[in-house]
Amino acid sequence: MNKFFVSRMFRLALVLVAVFLIGDAAVANAVEPKLDDDWHFTIIPYLWLPSVNGKMNITLPPVAQGFSAQSDDFNIGKSSYLDNLSFAALVTMTLEKGDWSLFTDFMYVDFSDSNRQVTFPNLPGGRLDIKADTGFKAVLFEGGPAYSLYRSQDIKFDFLAGVRYLGADSHADLNASTSLPISLPSRNFTYKKDLVDPIVGIKGRFELGKGWFIPYYFDGGGFGINNEWSWQAFGGVGYHFSELFSMTLGYRHLQYNFDNNKLLKDVYMSGGLLGFIFRF
Repeated sequence: MNKFFVSRMFRLALVLVAVFLIGDAAVANAVEPKLDDDWHFTIIPYLWLPSVNGKMNITLPPVAQGFSAQSDDFNIGKSSYLDNLSFAALVTMTLEKGDWSLFTDFMYVDFSDSNRQVTFPNLPGGRLDIKADTGFKAVLFEGGPAYSLYRSQDIKFDFLAGVRYLGADSHADLNASTSLPISLPSRNFTYKKDLVDPIVGIKGRFELGKGWFIPYYFDGGGFGINNEWSWQAFGGVGYHFSELFSMTLGYRHLQYNFDNNKLLKDVYMSGGLLGFIFRF
């Protein structure tokens, strides 16, 4: 992704956050969405700047009798997120009528790092740090029905059930050279997987008055069906600028735990989220 473009978008987001934080002073007539049983469609494009952490099984063939080499952790911190991000698209949509609603969330991310340090701690002669090209692409789509167990002008509490699809593509390319008395062959590791898991959870919001509200979301999925588990959570604060437009600022965490025999073991994505809510 063009760094100049990303920088401009990030600065624009900061300006919008500033407007959002002083919204009740700048918009005196903010209107909260009215409670009714009509059809409503909501679309939420959002910015999410997480730290990306996880574990990869990168195992070399035995380099000497009785020895093997394996590396474990990788990390993309907040400071390097924009540098490692090649492309991202994120949007949430909801169709609702009365107590029932249908929700979808779509996310595509593409990370690459041509200067990742990989550590092999158990080589003859000691620890070895080398550089590697690593990459991670993911398409995440989830959706399903939700039902309001409690719904009033001030509180909304929904139970949801649906499916989550994850298409993951991870790779690591090692071109190792070392002064240690061993020979390390170049290796290429790839892992592609399509997972469809059931999810259950809750979502909703608390209206605080004067246009302010607290949104929340939590789900869990997988349940070991595809040898993996997943869960995510979101919480924050929002402001209604009108019945048609709101903004929300919060924190989101998404986690996948995979079978230890795969190249990609675990993925954790956590960070701030800025959403732009359009309700029709």
